[in-house]
Amino acid sequence: MKLIIKPLVVSLALTGGCSAAVMAQTSDLQQESYAIGASMGKYVVGQMASQQEFGLSFESEPLIAGFADAINGLEKMDKDALVGLLNDRAQLLNQRQQEREAALRKQLSQESRDYLANNSEKAGVTVTESGLQYEVLVAGDGVKPAREDAVTVHYKGSFINGNVFQDTHQAGEPQKVALINTIAGWEEGLQLMPVGSTYRFTIPAALGYGDEGMGAIPGGAAVVFDIELLDTKKPGQAHQGVDMSKGMGGMGMGGMKMNMGMMSSPTLQHSQPKG
Repeated sequence: MKLIIKPLVVSLALTGGCSAAVMAQTSDLQQESYAIGASMGKYVVGQMASQQEFGLSFESEPLIAGFADAINGLEKMDKDALVGLLNDRAQLLNQRQQEREAALRKQLSQESRDYLANNSEKAGVTVTESGLQYEVLVAGDGVKPAREDAVTVHYKGSFINGNVFQDTHQAGEPQKVALINTIAGWEEGLQLMPVGSTYRFTIPAALGYGDEGMGAIPGGAAVVFDIELLDTKKPGQAHQGVDMSKGMGGMGMGGMKMNMGMMSSPTLQHSQPKG
């Protein structure tokens, strides 16, 4: 995600030595004005702290001086120079963000490859030609869905370290999924399942969310889904009650938190595959 800094005045709470007792004696307008300054000051401090995590430092005295000059209409820097400096800093911040994201993808990709290699050697694990891995946890005897079908499923999605990012059992109801809208690992895997089955799919990033990731899932990460196939519907019946815009039944994964471009996704140090 690109960070764009637009020209704006950032302010700090500049009122020094202003105790709660003193503030209680001031007018409503003074208190409101102080609150505005304090709030904006906290915002700036938070932004600077985020940038420092990417190695971009700042000096508080000139920062406060710039705020005071702007408030008083005494800026010592013209608009073009100011915007140029902010854009230069934004570009550097974007570069640092991209470098961190690339390093994280590389780390996750290697961890995922290691996990997949170990998991493929487990008894009961089948690896398809595409690289999809699956285990039969419960064998059903119903029909198997076709690619154009819609299915009703319960599922649990987790990272390779076991952390769960979505569980329909906790939501209390299964999901209807248009199979053609799912990730490649689901599309292939569900066609292997008879209704009544529960399979565990270990899905490489190439069959899942790729190098870019999605929502809470970082790029390069393999994921694990335990899927219970409850029903499948043929075309004509298939998409009644199914929101076709919802791949994988509208997983509802929370968006990855971004703070000044900083990724806060989980560390996926892998554990040994579950037995």
